[in-house]
Amino acid sequence: MDFWLFLWFVPTGLAVDEVLMDTRLETQELNWLVTPDGGWEEAVAVDKKFNTMRTYRVCNVEIPNQDNWLRSGFVQRGAAQQVYVELRFTVRDCDSITNVGGGCRETFALYHRESDSEASADSDRSAAQMKATYLKAQDVTAEHVFSLSRTGKVNKETLRIGPLAKAGFHLAFRDRGACVNLLSVRVLFKKCPPVVAKLARFPETAAGPRPASLVVAQGACVANAEEATIPLKLYCTSEGDWVLPHGDCSCRPGFQGNEELTACTGQVEDRVTASVVPQVEADRGPAHTARDRPCSQLEDQNALLRANQRLLEEQAKALEYAVRAARTLNASLNALLQRLRPAAAREGETDQAPGMAEDEQQIPGDEK
Repeated sequence: MDFWLFLWFVPTGLAVDEVLMDTRLETQELNWLVTPDGGWEEAVAVDKKFNTMRTYRVCNVEIPNQDNWLRSGFVQRGAAQQVYVELRFTVRDCDSITNVGGGCRETFALYHRESDSEASADSDRSAAQMKATYLKAQDVTAEHVFSLSRTGKVNKETLRIGPLAKAGFHLAFRDRGACVNLLSVRVLFKKCPPVVAKLARFPETAAGPRPASLVVAQGACVANAEEATIPLKLYCTSEGDWVLPHGDCSCRPGFQGNEELTACTGQVEDRVTASVVPQVEADRGPAHTARDRPCSQLEDQNALLRANQRLLEEQAKALEYAVRAARTLNASLNALLQRLRPAAAREGETDQAPGMAEDEQQIPGDEK
């Protein structure tokens, strides 16, 4: 059975991604915390466009009972209530490695810890301490693996961390016996862009702390408009889309809304009075002016009615556009649910955000 969810969808620009950390932009050494020594090590790689990247790698598969931790620098949270962590990595095929027994893995795990300052996490210096204080976000499994005889595709995974409340956080990567090249780490959060809808202006708003969160944004009427119904508010989804508008504004007397209902322009009533009434009185002459004043007023009213009719037609067009957008959104939700149903059966205790596509690259895997 199809799932039909009807939402008033406000047509706006694309969601805004605010990046908090991106190792692809770093030109100096990252100097992340590595524990124990001899586990993760920093390296430099070159992509297919010959751009250098600061990377980390580990490959101690020949030694049993591995527990290697890599901790990032402190990431300021800003306005984020949840973040997405985009990972790009390669993993060595265990079947292509000899003499490793049963200890080789093709997975690693992502952890995080919130704190109000970078110094508060300085005590996390051992694997045991980090295991006790960091929260596990999710295991990261490679879809593509490589061997020495062939190159492999770069794996791309996006994981969600939240809700967040403190000033910032550290990320941590735990290896239990894999051969991994961590090529890049990008941390971002989503915001709904500033928008004008139904003659009301709404500010840029950060998405909420959970996948189903809706954050309320209060609006204000544009110039030459006043509140018609209240309260003026929109809801920002976790994906940075505006939905469910409440309240609206109307243009003040003498002004009319433009086709997009984003501004009140022109003094309609004044123009009608200035152009129609003097012309009628001039045609009829001064002797008829006082006697025919009621007819002149009727002409004014007819002109105002025509202006109101044009405004209603504009609003009807806007409503039709909103209905089409809602149908498109409902179709997208149905398609998403169809894809999520098989995944829901396999899902663990944590949530995984939808992947964000990038251009595929072919990068040879490095073996320590």
